[in-house]
Amino acid sequence: MSQERYSLAVIFANSRMLRILGQSTSCACAKYPPLELSRDQIDKRIKATKNILRHLDLRGESPKGHSLFQCKSCKQFWQLSNAWNWGGKNYLFKVPDIETSDWIDNPYISPADMTIYSASMEEYFRKNKFKESDNACKIENCNKKSLSNNVLCKEHFIESLQKIGLLPQRPQGRMFAPYI
Repeated sequence: MSQERYSLAVIFANSRMLRILGQSTSCACAKYPPLELSRDQIDKRIKATKNILRHLDLRGESPKGHSLFQCKSCKQFWQLSNAWNWGGKNYLFKVPDIETSDWIDNPYISPADMTIYSASMEEYFRKNKFKESDNACKIENCNKKSLSNNVLCKEHFIESLQKIGLLPQRPQGRMFAPYI
């Protein structure tokens, strides 16, 4: 047997053995782009998560219930989060490389949380129009104009509504591309 044929036979045998052992010689990470902030895309990713997980190693778990994974093959990082608005189902999304200890302290914001927050705020702004006045915002060190019929600028007015529970709070966690 020639050296070339022997090498190909060894590669084929090793590849076959890895498949038998449940390990893959390659990953499917490139097949999954960053999630679009839409219900449809999150639904699809929930369904794909089980297959993606087969190629990943657990790197850490956060006290907030998220898990950090890394692809065994290409080393891509993934975060597993719970989509509470989708019946509490878990799903994976790509995240930038990060030290596990840093991630545990502050996991990434999930696309599902961003989607729900954006939809809620969009609906509020569609129903409520804001017009600036000539007066300054009453918050110390704020240089913005207050809203007409209000003493606060738009940003501080929204924050005040969030504090008393009339608008949703911004999702907590670390922002990352492409969502910045």
